[in-house]
Amino acid sequence: MKLRTQFVILVGGIIAVPFLVSAFMLLVQFTVLRGREPLPNYEQMRSWILGHVSRAARRHDPAALLDQRPPGLDIVVLDKNQVVSMSTIAELPAGTSAAGGALWAYVSANAEHFHFQFDSAEPRGGDDSLIILKLPRMRPDEARFRNLTVQVVMYTSIALLVFSSLMSFLILRSLNGSIHSLEGATRRIAGGDLDFVLPARGNDQISSLTRSFDSMRLALKEEYARRARFIMGVSHDLRTPLTLIQGYVEAIADGYAAEPDAQKKYLSIILDKTRNLETMVGELIEFVRMETGQWRMTHQDVQARPFLMDLARRFAEDALILKRDFGWSIDLPDDATVRMDAGLFTRALENLVGNAIRYTEQRGRITMDARIQEGSVLLSITDTGVGIPAEDLPRIYDPFYRGTNSRREQGFGLGLTTVKSIIESHGWNISVSSQVGAGTTFTISMPLAPVHAA
Repeated sequence: MKLRTQFVILVGGIIAVPFLVSAFMLLVQFTVLRGREPLPNYEQMRSWILGHVSRAARRHDPAALLDQRPPGLDIVVLDKNQVVSMSTIAELPAGTSAAGGALWAYVSANAEHFHFQFDSAEPRGGDDSLIILKLPRMRPDEARFRNLTVQVVMYTSIALLVFSSLMSFLILRSLNGSIHSLEGATRRIAGGDLDFVLPARGNDQISSLTRSFDSMRLALKEEYARRARFIMGVSHDLRTPLTLIQGYVEAIADGYAAEPDAQKKYLSIILDKTRNLETMVGELIEFVRMETGQWRMTHQDVQARPFLMDLARRFAEDALILKRDFGWSIDLPDDATVRMDAGLFTRALENLVGNAIRYTEQRGRITMDARIQEGSVLLSITDTGVGIPAEDLPRIYDPFYRGTNSRREQGFGLGLTTVKSIIESHGWNISVSSQVGAGTTFTISMPLAPVHAA
């Protein structure tokens, strides 16, 4: 069922329920009134009248009529001269003459709310006394309660109707406006338009959805911009070695390198540029696989000390060839174990050490230190290179970002992005500190495997 249909049903129910309740209450009241006796306590009063009135009349004792008189029943006794001889009605005291019209005036004034019954004191003749019985048409307390109930139901229904109608109108207007706004924004995004602002008013769920939708729009806009930068960066960085390769090939083809030594030199340059191009393409493929999740991690427990020692020896040989000094200090127990994907982590360390070698001058020093601290292996890679300016530090992990000191180097600027992706995919942390002219230190925190950490 659609949200709008559900809302319409809800609004219809809010509006219809008060009417249904009121109609039900009125129907119940009408049914009860139809089944009610013409006079309240009629049977009790009828039984009392038949038993006491005739007995009191036979005894010529009107005062006996007051004995066990039912509640709400008033009695007036007229003698043969039509004078009130006894009365329980304050307006008709004893001695009042019916001939004066007071009795009939009282009866006329109260006939709307009371029944008046006239009986002879002696049915077979006698003193010709007349007994007048006054019975209420409805008990006052019952009438007040019923009127109060009707008023409460009526006023409650009216108030509920007004409130629900007003709130339904406000909610429907807000919901309808938000839905139309989101629908329009969706169409604009589908059409490729991301340069707009989607306002969100209030703090309800629809406003939260609107803000989330606008955040999605901004993220999508940033992703499109990132894709454009990606294409531009790839195109620019791949064009340089390709242009050089093309130039040297054309030079050989045009006979500019007819001599064997010149051809050998040109072919060596072409081979070097081809290797650079291969490295760049491999870096690009690696980045795409990382970003799209098209790689699988194989975690297993690895003994940290022998693993890092093997890598340190390899890095030392690479540094020696490039005339850099590489040293290490692996201060770890032999049984210290870290759960990792050894292949991916090796790739991350190769990127870090490769950057350290690249940005360190000849005869500079690079060190790799590892130690245990608070249940984790802290691995630090430090160089004495050019350092990273403070303004570049917050963005060194951004894809395609080339810092001030790295713009002359070949590559896409994806090395540190790949490193951070690998480290975070393991659930580890990486931090960096650097000073221009003094060098850079990258520190990786790797928790020990649970058994060994304990």
